[in-house]
This record gives sequence, C-alpha cells and structure tokens, in this order.
Amino acid sequence: MPPPQDTQFAQPQSHPTPQKAGNGLGLAAMIVGIVAFVGAFVPFVNYASGFLAFVGLVLGIIALCLKGKRKGAATAGAVISGIALVLSIVMAMVYTSIFATAVSESIEESLTESTSQPAPDSAAEEDEGDDDAQTSDEVIIVYEVTGESTSATISYSTYNDGNFGTEQSTGTELPFTKEVAVTPSGDFDWSSYTLVAMNGIDDEGEITCSITINGEVVSEQTSTGELATATCSSSSFGYD
Repeated sequence: MPPPQDTQFAQPQSHPTPQKAGNGLGLAAMIVGIVAFVGAFVPFVNYASGFLAFVGLVLGIIALCLKGKRKGAATAGAVISGIALVLSIVMAMVYTSIFATAVSESIEESLTESTSQPAPDSAAEEDEGDDDAQTSDEVIIVYEVTGESTSATISYSTYNDGNFGTEQSTGTELPFTKEVAVTPSGDFDWSSYTLVAMNGIDDEGEITCSITINGEVVSEQTSTGELATATCSSSSFGYD
C-alpha cells in the first residue's frame, strides 16, 4: 500500500489578476469637464458651461460605477465637472452683477455728457488723440505650460472686445507656449483669459501653467502627479 499523501500543505494555485481595461466614458467625462471648466470663466458662455459640467459629472459618476475599468480618468472627470458646475453658477452671478453695474454707469455717464458738453479746446483734443492711440496698441497674451509631461492636455481661451476663442491640444509634449495679440476694445473694455493644463495618465511630475500680459505674469499655478491639473485665469476691465 502506498503511503497516504499529505494534503495539509498543498500550495493553492495562483491565478493572474485580470488587468483593468480603459475607461472611455471616464475619458469623455474628463474632456467635458475641462471644456466646462474653461467656459466657466467666460462671460455668457458660462451659462451653457454649467449644463455641460452637469453632463460631465453624470458621465464621471457612471464611469466610476463600471466594473473592471480604470478609475483615474473617471475620478478626474467627476471632480473637474463638479468644480466647473459650481464655478459656472458663481461666475454667472458675478459677471451679471459686473455687467449690470457697468451698463448702469455707462448710461449715467452718457446722460451727464449729453446735458453738459464743454467747448472743445486744442489741449483736450490732443489728449483725446493720445488716448485713442493708446487704446489702439496691441496687448500680447502669452499662455505657457512647463513640466515633464509628454502627453499633456492643454486648453486655453481668450475673451476680448466681445469675441471669444478657445483651443485645445491633447497629447502635447512640454514645454508649450502660445502667444496671442489682442486689441483693447472701446468703452466696455472687458477681457478674460483662461489656461488649463493636465498631466497624462502615466505622468507623475510637476506641471505648471502661467499667463503673461505684456511681459507681466498675472497668473501661475503648479500641480503634481498623475492627471494633475493646473489652472490659470485672469479677467478685468482694461489692461492697467
């Protein structure tokens, strides 16, 4: 009779851990969240960006509930969309208040000027000519992103003189620099500039964004880690 086999110390069979698949819905939520975040800083556009942020938040939550999918992009999309939703509401209230005040002051100033128009003199005409020449000068806006990322996602928007433009670059190798020349508008001189930079999925280093107006840095931020996001923004009446 053969001796009985000792099964007490039998080694359990190891099974390979299944690798999680990509999460396309999470990536969509992240992209929608970035677009909504950029739009939140732009007057009038932020009304629509609030709805877009809500869509991104819903997509991010659904992506987080999917089994066997990566959660990084879904988490980033849900967080960015949530922040964009709050910012859209807050900035809409702020911009509405600013515009209402500016329009009211402009109407009052026009009424005052129409009731009392002084006779023009040569000195006043000369000063007015200098002001017109000054407002016609171009203003140089520089969007810059630095870091070690080789697949960064970058979005920047420019609102000036009633015109709005936005561009997005994906899979970008840093450093990144974009120069935009704008011309100050007339009486209602509102400007807004936004730059959002995000590390790629496999990037773990720092990513830094900065906005420069006529050689002066007006906004700068640094973030570190995978899918880390750095956001820079600047808005004002005039360029002084």
